[in-house]
Amino acid sequence: MEIAPPPVPSAGRRVVLDRPGVVAVRDADAAPPPGSGQALVRLRLGGICGSDLSAFRGTSPLVSYPRVLGHELLVDVARCPDRPDLEGRRAVVSPLLPCGACRACRRGRSNCCADLRVMGVHTDGGLAGATLVAASQLHAVPDGVSDETAVLAEPLTVAYHAVQRGAVDAGQVAVVLGAGAIGLLVARLLVGARGARVWATDVDPWRLQVAERMGAHPLPGDPAAMLRTLADATRGELADVVFEATGHPACTRLATDLVGHAGRIVLIGWNRGPTEVDTVALMRKEVDLLGSRNSVDAFPPVLRLLEGGLVDPGALITHRFPMEEAGAALRLLDAGGGRALKVLIGA
Repeated sequence: MEIAPPPVPSAGRRVVLDRPGVVAVRDADAAPPPGSGQALVRLRLGGICGSDLSAFRGTSPLVSYPRVLGHELLVDVARCPDRPDLEGRRAVVSPLLPCGACRACRRGRSNCCADLRVMGVHTDGGLAGATLVAASQLHAVPDGVSDETAVLAEPLTVAYHAVQRGAVDAGQVAVVLGAGAIGLLVARLLVGARGARVWATDVDPWRLQVAERMGAHPLPGDPAAMLRTLADATRGELADVVFEATGHPACTRLATDLVGHAGRIVLIGWNRGPTEVDTVALMRKEVDLLGSRNSVDAFPPVLRLLEGGLVDPGALITHRFPMEEAGAALRLLDAGGGRALKVLIGA
């Protein structure tokens, strides 16, 4: 007697950004069965990040509308013919869809593919009851890792890649400009995984308190006082590496003041357009100026770090909404304040 395959779940509801500022939660068409190389997954938890907020505000040049949001995804794997060992397990999803043929891809740097597509940005994301993804995008979550910890995997991969770019050694001095979710994860990696001495700054005093919980020393908000504090702490040598995680032109310029001679600057935050920097200072100090975008091959080590307890999810996750209230979650982040860091959407 033939055994029937497990039923394919309906697609359920999905979060659609119709246009800037307008979010709808709608019924989706029934999900088709997965084909070769595909997997059918169901949302368990999703995170809202800065790129989702930019899409909501209409300031992202990469998003077209309408768009199903969601690229920080923890899912249940319903069907995966090519990897049946994943069926019934939790997994996190790599949201990057590189071309595989451009120079960056050929060099193993698909994170900055010339024709890169990202779920929830260039193509529909995973804030939906059921979604088809490539089986290769899935990474099984260790059994001992909680849902709230696992959903931090994708943003932690971004921070992990930035720290790799910065090549920080134990005992070196690092400055993190911006204590949002990515900046805080960078700080935590620098302290907990690299043994660095870390200073952080942010315009929000509460976020600086969170940075202290991550092991970073706070810097004052005034640039002159910031420079004096760092100089006093380093005997005038300043930072080995500065991570710019705000995307604010003033902070991009400030990085050249805080970095020491023969140091490095890692740009993580996206400025809205071209930004002036002091190239004379960069040349005089012979600074390495490095961009950092997404991540490559970072999910396996990041999941091991999460399994080892590197990150306390309670320090980052401040709000949780059901899918039906996704619009309220985005409006909360858009309004600012309210002590909101990582906001989650539940299925």
